[in-house]
Amino acid sequence: MFCTKCGAPISDNAQSCPSCGAPLMNPYSPPIAATRASSPGDKVPNYLVQAILTTLCCCLPFGIVAIVYAAQVDGKAAGGDYAGALQASNSAKTWCWVAFGLGLAINGAYFLLMGLGAIGGAIGGAH
Repeated sequence: MFCTKCGAPISDNAQSCPSCGAPLMNPYSPPIAATRASSPGDKVPNYLVQAILTTLCCCLPFGIVAIVYAAQVDGKAAGGDYAGALQASNSAKTWCWVAFGLGLAINGAYFLLMGLGAIGGAIGGAH
């Protein structure tokens, strides 16, 4: 292995570069995003309220997927699986946004088509 900062050769189990002192990340360690909630004191957001709202107001199928992921967050965190809880949290957030965006697009298309139909009916009825 070589230091990414100065290029000096380093041993596989080194925590920092012996030449420049830069901290080294172990390639076998979990990514930084997976270690954010690494202790019981850290709260992982479950996005359950957002998932329920997007299910009721936006897009039922994708909102249900968001609810399923949101329901897994607290159980995984309580069981000590903080990386799994963070992954479920991120999945819940993603599916909430998907449901919101798709619901917005479908409702927008619906109202656009209804408006065009009303205009077409008014024009067609004038003849």
